[in-house]
Amino acid sequence: MDLPATSVGPQVEFQDEKRQMLLGKLKDTLDCTVSPTAWACLWLSDISTLEEKVAPVNPSQLEINRSFLENFDLGVIVRQWSQRHRSKSTTSSPRSTPSVRSKASLPSTPLQQLARSDQPEAQESELQPATSVTMITTPTRGVKCKVGDVETKPTMSKRMRGDNEPRSIIAKEECRRRDGALCILTKYPDPIDVAHIFPFSMGSDKQDKSFWNLLKIFWSQERVDAWYNAVFQRGTEVLENLMCFAPHVHRWHTKGLFALQPVKLSEDGKCLTLKFYWLPRRSTSVEMDIMDTPSIPEDLTGLPRNLKAWNVITERKICSGDEIHLETPDPDNLPLPDVRILDMQWVLQRLMALSGAAEPCDNYLNDDDDEEGDPVSVEGSQIDEDDYG
Repeated sequence: MDLPATSVGPQVEFQDEKRQMLLGKLKDTLDCTVSPTAWACLWLSDISTLEEKVAPVNPSQLEINRSFLENFDLGVIVRQWSQRHRSKSTTSSPRSTPSVRSKASLPSTPLQQLARSDQPEAQESELQPATSVTMITTPTRGVKCKVGDVETKPTMSKRMRGDNEPRSIIAKEECRRRDGALCILTKYPDPIDVAHIFPFSMGSDKQDKSFWNLLKIFWSQERVDAWYNAVFQRGTEVLENLMCFAPHVHRWHTKGLFALQPVKLSEDGKCLTLKFYWLPRRSTSVEMDIMDTPSIPEDLTGLPRNLKAWNVITERKICSGDEIHLETPDPDNLPLPDVRILDMQWVLQRLMALSGAAEPCDNYLNDDDDEEGDPVSVEGSQIDEDDYG
């Protein structure tokens, strides 16, 4: 993987002349305003899905398209991605044995059936998370263990949710080892959160499939299948879905205040280059003109209320466009984050910001989104309730 310069940056889609032409045709055809989330989805969507929307359609299909973009609650995408839907019945998807390798595509869902997919009786995807292995849980209270102490550390954390599916502490330890126990952005050493890229709260095989069906309306079947398979072939509790963040950086990411674009992966899988971009929250109205062009500045040095970050080693301010280099000595046993999951994150973080779904300025520093469960303390770094996805 090595993106050309023309594909790098948060505004690439907005400057695409073909996209602008297609959206102009769509506006003329539908003759309506759309919700902020629908507007953001259209500007971030794949060209192939836009072409389908402007292709000649019968009057009934035209009305379906108009009603969908005007009235359907597309906010479910950003609410689930930002973990604001958090349900007590949500659990992480199980981790399978390394030998399990399955591929399947999400079932096609016609647009006119999409609203019904949000109901309990909706058909589930053909791709199900692999069967979990037998796990050993720790006592119900928080546990302290020494990093790297294989003999004494617990196999699994008691951090549970819903039906008591335990969260893997092994994956967390491996992530710390791979990332050098440093925040990948600021190089901050302690405390450190091991954060999920694809949210832990969404990793349930019981999760209703309306989220994925909605994605297929705006992004190609191939791309959504790639995202889906990257997550559910092995579950959320794997190194490919984890990164080390300082606690405040973790919260900023969850709140949609920045995004990471994967731009280059070495052929040997030992080096991954990401680009960092601040995401200012856009103030949106109830209705949006399809042709209002989005803008995400590429030269930001921070966000309102003096929200800024520094590399603690170089003491250099972190700005939009800065590169982050992730390395691993062993791509087989300590793999880097999956570029497919990072691609999904790159799209949906910007969707949060453009739709106005990122946290408002007054809440940038609000720490009220702790998760349920007992904390796990690792020697030298107290892990609080929001440290692990």
